[in-house]
Amino acid sequence: MARRVARRRRSATGLIAGIIALGLFGLCLRTVPIVLTDTNLVDQIAGPLTGVLGVSPGKPAKVAPASKIGAAASGSVTPVKLQATRKAKKIHQVEVPASGPETYQAAKRTVRSRSAQGRLIRYDVRVEDGLSIDPDKAAVLIQGVLDDERSWRGARRWRFELAPVGQSATLHAYIVTPNTTDRLCAPYLTRGEVSCQKGDRVVLNAKRWLLGADSYGSDLTNYRRYLVNHEFGHTLGKGHVDCPGRGKLAPIMLQQTKGRWGCRKNPWPLDSGD
Repeated sequence: MARRVARRRRSATGLIAGIIALGLFGLCLRTVPIVLTDTNLVDQIAGPLTGVLGVSPGKPAKVAPASKIGAAASGSVTPVKLQATRKAKKIHQVEVPASGPETYQAAKRTVRSRSAQGRLIRYDVRVEDGLSIDPDKAAVLIQGVLDDERSWRGARRWRFELAPVGQSATLHAYIVTPNTTDRLCAPYLTRGEVSCQKGDRVVLNAKRWLLGADSYGSDLTNYRRYLVNHEFGHTLGKGHVDCPGRGKLAPIMLQQTKGRWGCRKNPWPLDSGD
């Protein structure tokens, strides 16, 4: 009788040991890393693999079952496209020096007006040394604004023409650092923040040219249009005006750099707002 009990105990112990061994074996299978060997699938990865199935950094990765990954590698289903972190949007930081040497790069481009009506005003463009602004590109941009039908030439009283520095011009545009703006604009108080027109000079503050203004948010393209039209408008004898009413289109001679006072932003002298 004692021998029979001992045999039963040994059988139960063996059964329990077998169950534990099978469990450990299954756990090992789960923890074996999956290696992608299909070259087409691997080639789809443009950079270091930090997640699968487009998981954003910092979030837990949802790993597809091994059976599905194996099927993709074998070609039986469409391979999963893995997103690389290098596709992340790049952020470029713009730096504007507070002051410069008061020496300038000269724009060399000539761009004639498309209009034959109105008084011709020839101007040139200079950019202060040390600024990351190409003078020719800036000059062509300025001419494109002034030669737009929504700009001053649309009134058919004036037209502007870009001339290379050194040739005949009655007006001179400068893009300069904040401190140089203050010196060129004195006695006007620009305080390193705004631009001005003084005599035969249009002085555009590089801080505004590169960073825009809060009143335009991230819309740098339209802010530059406003800046050019506003300051060149002063050369035509136009003075500052107020917002005509909340919700109305801002006049171009409103100081929109400082705010809009309830008006809607507007970069053009003749834009109807449609």
